[in-house]
Amino acid sequence: MVTARSLRIVNRALDRYETRGVAPAALAHPPILIVGAPRSGSTLLYQALVQRFDVAYISNRHCRLNGAPSLVEARRGATRHHATYTSHHGFERGATAPSECGQYWYRFFPRSPHHVPLAAADPASMARLRRSVARFTAAAGRPVVFKNLYCSLRMEPIAHALPEALFLVMHRDPIENARSLLAGRMRRSGDYASWWSAEPPGIEEIRRLSPARQVVEQVRAIEGVIADARTSIGDRRFLDVEYARMCDEPHAVMDEVASFAARHGETLVTRGEIPERFERPPVTRLATELEQELERDDAPR
Repeated sequence: MVTARSLRIVNRALDRYETRGVAPAALAHPPILIVGAPRSGSTLLYQALVQRFDVAYISNRHCRLNGAPSLVEARRGATRHHATYTSHHGFERGATAPSECGQYWYRFFPRSPHHVPLAAADPASMARLRRSVARFTAAAGRPVVFKNLYCSLRMEPIAHALPEALFLVMHRDPIENARSLLAGRMRRSGDYASWWSAEPPGIEEIRRLSPARQVVEQVRAIEGVIADARTSIGDRRFLDVEYARMCDEPHAVMDEVASFAARHGETLVTRGEIPERFERPPVTRLATELEQELERDDAPR
């Protein structure tokens, strides 16, 4: 029986193997990263991308051996996943289901703080990240799509380590986004006050606010970090995706993603079909006082 401790030891050894040597001067295919605020619809975009296009990604199977997903890719070959378009807080069941795989990113970034500007990133870790992505890309022979929303707070060092990287930014109506965050807190912890997911800069001040104001500021602050990174990285490496349009016109969104990749010299090959549209989940109505506070906090500042 493989224990959690023995698996950690294996993954540490695999990490040393995967990040040895020197990374190539240029990657054969650009990595594609999905970023945005939590509960913005990023999981749906991730699921649709890996179903629609012939791309590689970290599956639940890869994540088990997160110290060297390149070895899993080399052994298993092209992963064929049949999306269910269901998930629980970003997690979809099944060995071939796409995974956020936080353990992979903790190989290169600290668990805290979540926000890591370029000046605070460890150069040796960023060199290891490049070697890991290079080996994963080489094993796959096609672009690798990543989705881990903590990367929204680490975009500058990621873009510096991976100058080929392209970013898909997921957006959702701010009230819907905040409401979904509060509902997620309740499902996970049984109350609205327990913090959940990415901690943006200024987290100490945000935690002092009421739950409704916390989630509004969480979304605002994360989108602010993305906007700042976008300015320094360069707008041409970014594509915006709206959750409402992703639900109503997913084929049009996939066409835009393919065109975006093509502008950067990458052809995304169509592999599977996706639905004509996705039904949006029913609106979760919160307590009246929370709804009123969300409406107040949505006013521009």
